[in-house]
Formats: sequence, structure tokens, C-alpha cells
Amino acid sequence: MQWFIQPGTRNMFEDADIERELTRLRNKTRSSEDRLLSEANKILRQDLFADKKILDNLKQYNSSSGIVNEEDVDAALIFTLAEIKKLAILYRLKFLETKTYKPEIPYEAILKIKYIEDVFKKNLEVFKVLSVPAAFLDKGCAGSSVLFVKTNYDNYYLVHSWGRPLNWMRRIKFWPLRNFENLFITILIITLIITLSLPTYLISLDRKAEYWSGYRAAAFFHLLIFNMGVTAYFTFAFSKNFSSSIWNSVKDFD
Repeated sequence: MQWFIQPGTRNMFEDADIERELTRLRNKTRSSEDRLLSEANKILRQDLFADKKILDNLKQYNSSSGIVNEEDVDAALIFTLAEIKKLAILYRLKFLETKTYKPEIPYEAILKIKYIEDVFKKNLEVFKVLSVPAAFLDKGCAGSSVLFVKTNYDNYYLVHSWGRPLNWMRRIKFWPLRNFENLFITILIITLIITLSLPTYLISLDRKAEYWSGYRAAAFFHLLIFNMGVTAYFTFAFSKNFSSSIWNSVKDFD
């Protein structure tokens, strides 16, 4: 049944590999203007570190010793923070420093880090992991994870990925919790479905009332207010914050 899916598109019922999803997201959202701005930023940064300016910017120059130079690595494995953030919100993931990651990082990732350090003669320092929230709480979590190291242009170079792919249902399951707008739309749709499914005799004592009437509209708004109140209560009671707020927070793991 895959014949109708065009090459390069994503089957909505396919489990999501984080590395593959990041690449797909980058190819879909990064425009030619973004690439031009990136190149301009690189030129400015290179000029900043020109020999005659190194002494004036010594502090920033020294801070670049523990990160990867984008000119030295595969551009296909470089992602912006905005791209990582967008994917984290889509799948309700966390993007945190490796010291907060509970499971053991695979030996293959360690070997890749050593290789990069040997080739470029530097000790890498700024590492982060993109993974499911459970991986920052449970050592036994085997969820899909990706290790990044920061680059000299404030982007992130993908070092290694491992773990089980994300279940395709995760994107749908956490859609209402991406932001306030999504939650409100969800409440609105659920309220509308309930209102339309109610028989007229349950929303009005008027036996002459028709299906489409002011009574049904009034019922819709009353149910909407009720559902919003219930949602707000459970959201605060169980600390269900929006993905757009917690994707890089060391708190709020639900």
C-alpha cells in the first residue's frame, strides 16, 4: 500500500526516527533566504576572528575551542536551534545537556567524539541530547535519542543517534499540548462534537424546538465554558505545561 506515497514524503503511520525527521524538517522549512543569512553570518564571524581582531575578541575566540567548526564537518548533519526546537515541540521532546541524560550514552557515540577530537585537535565541551522526557528521568529508557555538539555558528552538529523510533501516534497524542492555540482548538472541536450529538430534548424543554436553534447554540457556549474550566483545572493540577515552554527546561517532564 506504499505505491501512492511520493518519494521524500512521510507516511503518517510510520514511526519517526529523530534524525530522519530533523533532516526532513530542515529540507522543508529552510528557505534560500535562510541559507543566505547563514552564509552572511559565517562571513561576519570569520571576520571577527581575523588575525588583527583576535586580541580585541580574545574571550569569544577562546570560547570557540570546545566546539565544532562548521567548515570542517558535513553540512548535512548541521541543524539550527530553531529546527531542533520545532521538532521537539512536534513530538514533545526535550533538548538538554548530556549531564541530565540518565541512560548510558552508546559507545559508538564516544568513538565518534574521540574521532572528531583527534582530527581537529580540540576537546569538545558543549554537548546536548534530544530525546523523550522519560530519558531524563529513567536510566532504563530506550527511547529515540540524538547527541549534538555545538558549532562555531551557534548551530548543532549531529554526532550520533540511537534508540527505538518514536511511535507515529506521539505526534497526534501531544498535538493539543504543543501550545495554547492547539489546546483551545481541541476543546472547541470536542465541544462542537458533543453539542451536535445531543438530542434536542436534552437541551430544551420546548417541544417545538428544531435541531438547529438558539438552544443548541446556547448549549454549545455553556459546554465550551465548562470544558475550558475542566481542562484548566486538570492542566494545572497535573502540571501539564505546553511543549513550547518545556522543550529545553530541566523541569516539567510530564
